Amino acid sequence: MRVARDHNRKFLLGITIPTALLSVLFLSCRWDSTSGYDRGKTPLVKLNGNVLYTEDLLQVLPLGITGQDSVEFSEKYIRNWVEDVMFYQNAERNIPDTRDIDRLVDNYRRSLIEHEYQRRLLEQKFSTEITDEEIENFYNDNSGMFILNESLVKGLLLKIPAKAPDLQKIRTLFTQTDDESFEEIEKYCIRNSARCEFFYDNWRNLAEISALIPQSDTSLEDLIEERKSFETSDEENIYLLNISEYLGKGGVEPLEYAREKVRVLLINTNEVSYMRKIREELYKSAIDKGLIEYCRVEQ
Repeated sequence: MRVARDHNRKFLLGITIPTALLSVLFLSCRWDSTSGYDRGKTPLVKLNGNVLYTEDLLQVLPLGITGQDSVEFSEKYIRNWVEDVMFYQNAERNIPDTRDIDRLVDNYRRSLIEHEYQRRLLEQKFSTEITDEEIENFYNDNSGMFILNESLVKGLLLKIPAKAPDLQKIRTLFTQTDDESFEEIEKYCIRNSARCEFFYDNWRNLAEISALIPQSDTSLEDLIEERKSFETSDEENIYLLNISEYLGKGGVEPLEYAREKVRVLLINTNEVSYMRKIREELYKSAIDKGLIEYCRVEQ
């Protein structure tokens, strides 16, 4: 009988999945339809009260898999399912006292429900709008929270092919900060396939700028402290860097650089206050409705 069962199993799985499913449908007719199977699903394997359905297997079947690959995948999936069922039931027998586990499961479920409820409350009723005045006030009152751990710069970086024409002209222009010079620089870069990193209007991490130019024995930070403009090169390009503003590590982040960080901090702070208010209102409601009962402890 065991040989016959193994043969039937191999026959079931030894064909492509669509045909195998037809065989399973036929086989399932012999199983009692009132045995608590999920309605609308086709039982595939039973084990100690657990059922693996054909639909479960189809859900995880990789798209486009056919032939022997589908057979091997199905056999492996069924084997893993059987191992999981047996291991779990063996674990249950060897750990009869599951009160601590049940308590952890209940706490985790409660935590998930509360988290989802809070997410929906914040999504539907909480405003994330923060005014410029709020940002500035928080920044001014908490400047100690915004100490720089990186150097910041404003300026201009040009990467120009070494064989580009009129290099002397661009060497003169790149230190100028008037609009006319900027227009000339932009036109020059377009004509000569040069790269222009314009950051006079926004702070950039010095490390980002340093990564764009050839490295030398002297750090870019030391070079900037000596002079605001300098030139370097490699075999193919010339690099012109002009720094208009510099803030070293340990200083206070400028407001324009810290603005987004302040906004996020304020939103998080407001979220906490909002949820605290909700909980306080629920507590007050429980008191007003007389829902709280303090139990007397017998001495």
